[in-house]
Amino acid sequence: MTRIRLVAGVVTCEIGHKMHCLLGRARPVFGTLFLALLVASSVSEAQIPKTVEAPYVAPPEQALLIFSRPRRRQASEVTVHIVNQAGRCIAVLDNGWQMAAPMWPGKHMLMVITGTAPPTVQLMEVRLSAGKTYVVGLRTRVNVKSPVAIKVLRPADQPLEAFPPAVRERISANPDLRKCTEWVSWKRGKIESRAQRVKVDWDRASDEHRATHTVHRNDGWPASEVHEP
Repeated sequence: MTRIRLVAGVVTCEIGHKMHCLLGRARPVFGTLFLALLVASSVSEAQIPKTVEAPYVAPPEQALLIFSRPRRRQASEVTVHIVNQAGRCIAVLDNGWQMAAPMWPGKHMLMVITGTAPPTVQLMEVRLSAGKTYVVGLRTRVNVKSPVAIKVLRPADQPLEAFPPAVRERISANPDLRKCTEWVSWKRGKIESRAQRVKVDWDRASDEHRATHTVHRNDGWPASEVHEP
């Protein structure tokens, strides 16, 4: 089982199927981990090149994760923030937007954050291979515990396993991710408490639930199968 080992000060954690942490002082497990990761720099991700000429084709050495949100008529506008393990925003989605996030291959736990008072946190896991493009559909809902429905678009579920054409119909967003990351830092106290609760729920959830909210390595399209418009 692949594990990611994170060391920050007195905090040493391993993230696998379950999370185990050794803390120098008594604090909530996931809250401490999130706080440590929030202030950690992510040099490797900063080095990921921006791909604009082929917006749906993954760079050869990275994976491309596309978040796609359909346009819906609703009374209030809700912004969706996608945040990685280091507390950095990798995508921001408003109504009808789609956004591509290049990521390094491997396993990552992502947070889907909505709202502000307090923020709502949902988890999803991604397991990525280099040179492949993955698509995740996000649909907002009202009056439910989980306000974002997360759906992994898998080749096996598409006609002829083709890259989903609806993704190209959405507005390609280019928001200021630095401002989003600053917002996460500002809200980190509230996000920590929520993240701790949902991590416990994630560990207790059924294998079926986790599989539904996990992007697997074979769920992506290679560059040769991502046809440009």
